[in-house]
Amino acid sequence: MDLLKRFGIWVGIALILVGFVLSWILGTWGAPVLIPLILGAVLAVTGVVFNWSYIREISGRQTTKYGVSSIIGIVIVLVIVVIANLILNEFNWRVDTTAAKQFSLADQTVKVLQNLEQDVEAIAFDVESNRSRLEDRLKEYEEQSSKFSWRFVDPDKKPEIAKQYNIRNLGTIVVEAGTKTERIDSYSEQNLTNALIKVTRTETKKVYFTTGHGEHAIGDDGESGLQSASAAIEEQNYVAEKLFLANLDSIPGDASVVVIPGPQTEFFDKEFNMLAQYIDKGGNVFFMLDPQGSPRMKDFLAKYYFEPGDNIVVDASGIGQLFGAGPTVPLVNNYGDHTITEGFGLMSFYPLARSMGVNVPSNASGYSGNVLAQTSRNSWGETDLDRISSASQAEQDPEDMAGPVPLASAMEVPNSSGSVKGRLVAFGDSDFATNRYFNAQGNGDLFMNSVNWLLQDEDLISVRPNAPEDRRIQMSQSQVRTVLILVVILLPVLILVVGGVMYWTRRR
Repeated sequence: MDLLKRFGIWVGIALILVGFVLSWILGTWGAPVLIPLILGAVLAVTGVVFNWSYIREISGRQTTKYGVSSIIGIVIVLVIVVIANLILNEFNWRVDTTAAKQFSLADQTVKVLQNLEQDVEAIAFDVESNRSRLEDRLKEYEEQSSKFSWRFVDPDKKPEIAKQYNIRNLGTIVVEAGTKTERIDSYSEQNLTNALIKVTRTETKKVYFTTGHGEHAIGDDGESGLQSASAAIEEQNYVAEKLFLANLDSIPGDASVVVIPGPQTEFFDKEFNMLAQYIDKGGNVFFMLDPQGSPRMKDFLAKYYFEPGDNIVVDASGIGQLFGAGPTVPLVNNYGDHTITEGFGLMSFYPLARSMGVNVPSNASGYSGNVLAQTSRNSWGETDLDRISSASQAEQDPEDMAGPVPLASAMEVPNSSGSVKGRLVAFGDSDFATNRYFNAQGNGDLFMNSVNWLLQDEDLISVRPNAPEDRRIQMSQSQVRTVLILVVILLPVLILVVGGVMYWTRRR
């Protein structure tokens, strides 16, 4: 009994603390937690009862009153912290302060998730120690759609599931929807979203790129090639193939889109006829026409109310110089009102581009044209192409097209019966989609948005997830030594000196 009187309160408080620690570790309020809590409460109350006369005696002391006031203050602060924590847990709110928004889902990811029409499950195979790397991201995906679910499988703990999915490497994610399965070996949002697109698309559409007239080639990995563009197309479950029209009598029946990427020589009459027949049947064509390239292609586009200019666009705003570009590389952040550019807030630029506007006459029934991208007012379409070789001498003349200059346009064309509409997109430049410029600013997104619109996959039109930016600090050996001396030696010494001075001052 004497032991209970002397130590009951403190042992009781200790057991209560043990109970709370166990609940935090185990994440439950079961018997292992409740037993120490109840026992501690009983001991603490018993100790208070046995020491009640002593407690009353010391409660009248001045020091006790101060102590009680301090304890009440601490309890109030703790209560406020606990309530704030409960409120924040209930209302999840996050702020991504990174410049590239690398901890937020891209617009396209959100669109894909919110448009899911079937259940999709992602199964991540990795060791438990890597779980946190993936968990936050998959939870974000799950919050966007009730049709998306995920689970984490440690192959060491559940080898039968790893064997079922033939998992050979840690870090593999299997994305399943119905009978379709896609495997990725990266936790990046880009790969995960592309896997989602692939398993939820029922049709594989073909995008043909014409060859034989000096066009940029999809198999070319050089600066002027289109390998990046074709890779982006195939990542969204489309097929990109070359198309040599001169050997054919008609556009292949499985062509969902025909891309003409910067022809340098003229198409034959036969090829123009094939393109016209394809468009007349509701076909979709993506034109990229450089200045001075294929005059007859310019006339062909004019039949569909495009207005390719015989000029080179000069941007005198100076904005492009901030990115190392000259005046003949117009930079665009002014986009038209169209599905392709809806909500598009990225800059794009076009080296040595010609103007590409639209002008649909009132009697052209069924046609609908829009400008997609245009320059600022401080630009013009220079018609003196000889003078443009020296950008510093280029000046706007009365015959030049005044800014803002349209650089890309889209058109919907009725077929011969007036019902089904073909879709055409025309850019006054082909370099913007080459490997050199595809991943710069918004060029790749604008190219893919145009392809998605032509394929009538409007739900994929958005800003796509990019590879996370590497923001690590690169330090030289001397910088590392400087930081080491500052943090490990000088700063602690400074604190000791200040403390010593204060101690010495008070002693005096």
